[in-house]
Parts: sequence; C-alpha cells; structure tokens
Amino acid sequence: MPSNLSALVVAVYITSGLVPATTSGQAPDTATLSTVVISATKTPVSRASLTQAVTVISGDDLRNRGITRVSDALREVPGVALVQNGSVGSVSTLFLRGGESRYTKVLIDGVAVNAPGGFFDFSHLTTDNIERIEIVRGPSSVLYGADAVSGIVQIFTRQGRGPISISADARAGNYGSREATLEVSGAAGPARYSVGGGARRADGSLPFNNQYYNGTLSASAGFNPAPGSDALVSARYTNAEFHYPTDFTGAPVDSNAYRVQHRLTVGVDTKSRISNSLTGRLLLGTNEVSDLTEDIAVPFGSSTPRHSAFMSRNKRRAAEAGIALRLIDSATVNLGFEYSRESEASSNGEGAVGGPTTATSSFSARRDNKAVYSELILPAATGAYWILSARRDDNSDYDPVMTYRVGATVPAGESVRLRGSFSTAFNAPAFNQLRPTLYTIGSPNLDPEHTRSWELGIDQTLMNGRIRASVSYFRQRFSDLIQYVPGGPPNFLGSYANLTEAKSNGYETSLMFAPAGQWSARASFTEVKPRVTKVSTAYTGDLKVGDALIRRPTRSGNATLTWSPSTTGSLSVTGNYVGSRPDLDFSLFPSPTVTLPAYTKIDVSGYYNLYRSESGRSAVALTFRVENALDRKYEEVLNFPAPRRTYLAGARITGGL
Repeated sequence: MPSNLSALVVAVYITSGLVPATTSGQAPDTATLSTVVISATKTPVSRASLTQAVTVISGDDLRNRGITRVSDALREVPGVALVQNGSVGSVSTLFLRGGESRYTKVLIDGVAVNAPGGFFDFSHLTTDNIERIEIVRGPSSVLYGADAVSGIVQIFTRQGRGPISISADARAGNYGSREATLEVSGAAGPARYSVGGGARRADGSLPFNNQYYNGTLSASAGFNPAPGSDALVSARYTNAEFHYPTDFTGAPVDSNAYRVQHRLTVGVDTKSRISNSLTGRLLLGTNEVSDLTEDIAVPFGSSTPRHSAFMSRNKRRAAEAGIALRLIDSATVNLGFEYSRESEASSNGEGAVGGPTTATSSFSARRDNKAVYSELILPAATGAYWILSARRDDNSDYDPVMTYRVGATVPAGESVRLRGSFSTAFNAPAFNQLRPTLYTIGSPNLDPEHTRSWELGIDQTLMNGRIRASVSYFRQRFSDLIQYVPGGPPNFLGSYANLTEAKSNGYETSLMFAPAGQWSARASFTEVKPRVTKVSTAYTGDLKVGDALIRRPTRSGNATLTWSPSTTGSLSVTGNYVGSRPDLDFSLFPSPTVTLPAYTKIDVSGYYNLYRSESGRSAVALTFRVENALDRKYEEVLNFPAPRRTYLAGARITGGL
C-alpha cells in the first residue's frame, strides 16, 4: 500500500481505534507520533519502524483550539520557522531545519502543490476539512523527488465514517474578522464521503487597503468494492484575495494594490490486491494555480497613473504506478514509476486607468520528469528495522539525479528506541532561472541544488505512551546553491549560477505528557545553525563564509498546556518563542544585514459546551481564541509588523444521525 493512499489508511486505522480521534471530551494529542505514519515511507509503517523524525497533527485538535491556518499549526512543530510578511493573508514561508523556503515539499493527499523550483506560500492554506497533517523532517527526495530537501508537509483530507455527521462554526473579532465553516461527512456501505469548507474575511492590521478574503471548499469520496481494493477521489479549491498597501521596504504607500489566487488540487488514489503478497497501486494528481496582481501607480519618470497587471498560471500533472510485495519474515519491497509534467505561463500588462491592458511581456515554459524508485523495509527478529531506498529522476531540464536513503532503528530496552539515517536529496531550478525573462538571459546549464544529511535520534515512551520524549541531532550539507549574477553593459541582464554551499546542523527535542486526568502538556525546543560554508570566486554578492542564513532563528521553542474537564469544554495556552535572527534592510542600498530581536507570543483558546448529548455526537459550544494575548510588538520580516492582539469568539454546533 503506498504512502499516498492516505485517506484509506487513516480511515481504517482511526476506525479500528489505533489512531485516537480527538473529541470535545478528550485531551488533545497534537504534535505526537501516532501508531501508523503514512508519509515517511512508501508503505504505512508503525512508529517503531521510523528512522526519521516525524510529527503528526490532528485536524480535530486544531479545530477545537480555533486554529484555522495551517501555517499557525506548523509553528508548533520542532525544527520549523514560519515567517509571515505582516498582516494575515500576506506571503507566509516555511524554513525547515534551517533549509531554504523552497526546500520543503508540500502535498495534499499525495498531490504536490509547490511551484516549479520548490516555493510554496502557506498564506491561503486553511485547516478546513483536514483529517491530519504529517511533517517528515529530513531529506525525502527518495520518496517524493525534487524539492523535498529538508522534509515534507503532507495534508490529508477528512474521510467519512459512520453515520452522517454535521458541524457548523461561526466567529467574529477585531480587525473586522468574521469566519464561518460547514462540514458534512459519513459513510454508507462500501462508500464514504466528506465535504467541508469555510469563508473568512478581515480588514487587516494596517490602516488602509489591507482587506483579506479566503473561500475554501474541500471534498473526498471513497469506495471499497472488495477486501483489499479501494478507490478514493479528493479535491480542494481555494479562492483568496489580499490587499496590501506596502512596498518592498514595508512602507504603507499604495491604496489599490492587491493579489488574487485560485488553486485547484485533485487527487485519485486506487489500490488492488493482486494476491496475498502483492498489491498494485495507481495514483493520479493535478494541481493548478492562477495568480493575478494588479495596481494603479505612477511609473518612474512619468506624472500619469497607469494600470498594471501581472498574471501567472502554474500546472502540475502527475501519475504514479507501483507494487508492494510482501516477502517472507514480513519484509516489504516497494517498486514504482512516476511521471509528472510542470508548466508555467505568465504575462505583464499595462494600460491607461479605466482602459484596456496591453501585454508588454510574456513567459512560457514546460518540462517533464520520469522517475523510478525502490524501497526495502526489513524487520529483524530483535525488533530492529532497516529501510533502504533509492530513486532516479530523469528531467527534460537537467541531468539525471540519483537519491538514496539508508536508515535503521533498534530497541534499547522496553521503552527506548535508537534511530539513525543517511539521506540525499535535490531541489530543481525554477523556470525563470533556466530560461530568459525580461530581466535575465537564462542559465540553461544550471545544476539542481543538492543535500547530504544524517541524523541520530532517541525516542522514549513511558506510562503506556502517556509520556513520550524524543531527541534528534542532524547535520546537513547543501551544495550547488543557486545565486543571482548581476549583468553588465549594454543591457544589464542578469543570470543564475551554482555558486555557494551551506550547512545547517542542530538538534530538536520534544516532550508530550498526557495523563489519564484532565491535564495534558507538550513542549519542544530546537537549536539550528544555518551558515554559508563556501563561496565561488565567480560570486559577486554579499554572502561570505560564516554568514548566517536570513530569517532563521538559532533557537526556537514552544509549549502548550491544555485543561479538558470531562465533557464541559477545554482551555489551551500556547507559548511560542522565536530567537533572534538576521534579516536584510531593503530600505537601504546596498541592503545591510540587521538582527531582528527575539520574541515570545502567547495564544489562548478554548470552548465551553452549552449542551452535549450523552453519545457525544451532538453539542452546542461557545468558542474563543486570542492570538498574541500579551499584545507584543514584533516583526517576522523587517519593517513588516505582525498583528497585535487578535481575538475571535463565536459558536459551534455539531450533530449526527
């Protein structure tokens, strides 16, 4: 069974009780490993066989705590630095284990949603209809190909099970915030379904032109015609609009600039048992993103306002076919083939205010990728596990790339396991780095960026899993990093080249405590030092050996304390600490490096049940969430202030048939 057949596996294991589902009367267990992990290998595996650090976040827990943005959920994951450019709706990027923001692959039900070159903006990704989120830390190209350099984030859509269940939620708060969501799910015979979505509006934290709207619709439908066979279709559509008055320095100077994004992601997962030891699988996926940025401004050297528009569309189509062969002694071999096509098209337009817009430039590119992979999961009689994986990617834009992983985990007593792995990964060049644009001459001979990484970890479980502690130490080496090369006379068109190398070493610790009573707690701490290690003599930029990579804190941590008294409700307090980190001051030229100060942010959330049926399937609850409760003033990006104290309050109604 492949890792991407997530929905089926999640439904089966939650229904069987192996993965605890959070309800309004249970203590949440958000950032902990569950019994079965989907994303770390091509075959779902138990926690005992993991050779890399993995975090699983429950969608139910996020909804109970009022967390509606995936970016806010990821802030609590060890090794993650999440950076938002000011107000809600602005660009939000993730740095995992000190790697670049383009080094984390993001998938929705097995469908990759990154732009060509690896970048993903988390600003519009909500928790609507999400079953759970898995974060695998460490190189994962051997499973997912390009861009999975520092790890992957995979989101699984909720799967229907049991009688029909309905949930509706509405909230409002300061900054003109108002939200509403509706979810329906259930199962009948061999079929299951889930439909959910939400609409959110806010006026923003800046004094003008800072409105934000997000509408999301998500659905899944599955069918199990016979034992060992299953078909699942999932889809997610988002329409978002963000108004921003700031220029590149953070100054609020523009009264009409805005961006609109439409994203549609569709996945089809099927499996069929061919024999008792052989299972075949087929996965199909598509992701399409359309962006429009418009503004009215006075061009340089003119006194007349002009209307400008930038439009772009990214598409990715993928198909994967494979087999899972069960050998003697419970060993499993996964073999497969994957084909994908990426394309990108964009255009700039300009015209008189109120008149038609004429295209001034355009760009179009496409590439294909073919990959084959193999994976051996080998258990030993001693309780140890070995995982050996290899993959070859053949791309129409660059030379073939081989990646591999060797990992092992061994027991060290009844409650302790040691694990280790060595992996390689790569990141593909973006289209605008390889091909000519309005500002560059193109660099068709670019190599992909590469990494080699190893990690060692120890996991301990006490009190039948009620206490879990984990420590991971990792060392990463990034080579062939792509840098911009300024151009000279006569046209001053720039280019790109593989010019630098870097490293990112550090450790992560996490602790979860969930006794049988009303209280639960969890905490994590990360220290990572991303630094430049080598600079080519051809490089003419400002980076020097030893420089820290920008916007990544050396130290960060978080802690959450939750009180859930019986069926009355729940109260959670979360503290997030982000240490000092370097950034660039773009208001000056040349842009100097500055240090952003450390900050601690406190969030408080909860709900109170006005009514709850004996079965727990129906309830009426009052909900609230306060972000930045102490009203701290801080910036995640220089000169782009983060929102101050934000509060939302409302009600949630759940029912079932």
